[in-house]
Amino acid sequence: MKQRNRYYSKILLFGEYSILIGSKALSIPYTHFQGELSFINDDKYTDIDFARTSNNQLAELYAYMQKNDALGSYIDITAFADDIQKGLYFESSIPQSYGLGSSGALCAAIYSRYAIDKSLKKGKIEPEQIPLLRSVFMDIESFFHGKSSGIDPLSCYLKSPLLIESIDRIQPISIPRAHNESTSGIFLIDSGKPGKTGPLVTQFLETFQPNGILTNDAKKLINLTNSCIDSITTGITPSFWDRLAELSAFQRQTLETLIPETQRELWDYGNSTNLFNLKLCGSGGGGFLIGFAHNYAQAQNYLQSKGVQNIPVYLSE
Repeated sequence: MKQRNRYYSKILLFGEYSILIGSKALSIPYTHFQGELSFINDDKYTDIDFARTSNNQLAELYAYMQKNDALGSYIDITAFADDIQKGLYFESSIPQSYGLGSSGALCAAIYSRYAIDKSLKKGKIEPEQIPLLRSVFMDIESFFHGKSSGIDPLSCYLKSPLLIESIDRIQPISIPRAHNESTSGIFLIDSGKPGKTGPLVTQFLETFQPNGILTNDAKKLINLTNSCIDSITTGITPSFWDRLAELSAFQRQTLETLIPETQRELWDYGNSTNLFNLKLCGSGGGGFLIGFAHNYAQAQNYLQSKGVQNIPVYLSE
């Protein structure tokens, strides 16, 4: 059996949008979805049309990388091109345009296989190496989004929770388990359609930071986000649930257009009963929502009674 180098999806627990205006952010790897580089007809059975489409996309990525002199210093693009000719593709279960880092996992896999600088491929990355690593990922992932922060592929590559204190201050961390919250849980809800990041980001910035000036709502969003992150990284406490409920209600009020209409009634029910709290996961407009519940079993029973499927992310027990 060949050793398989898989890269997982990621979830931005907190900081979607608000990181653009100065808040912290917290990202975690999510192993439920994953991807790996493979070769068509390489002793495996797969969706051949998907594989060929992926191979064509990698060929377009190679053409893009070939024009980027900086990437040529970090990525062996000749070896990359040779493998594309041999049928290289990205076998992935990560849904695209759902806010789970599908392109980030692909970038991480490419870097892992084709990086020239072997010191950045070791199992342990030193803190001072992270800015360089992020800048390389920014260049690669810009092919997919036009502009990238590099955070998604960095999270996928390091396979560790990341605390983003600012765009230039990123560090892997350990999130303590909430031993006093034995029934709580975090879960995803599928909106049933993909989201589109680009226009939504523009809309957000025009609303919360017109002419480069933070509005009062922007300042409140930053404070609520930072408070949730500070609480969860030191262990879930009552203050976390209070701030989370405020953040959920605030997003419902100020970011309504980013919440799929089919989920708004569910969002309101969770907040009014305190059975669970929903928030955006990624850019919104579609994709997944992320939910938090004091008692996951009770929340799951209610959701199932309404025909709403959820995917567990974290359970305290």
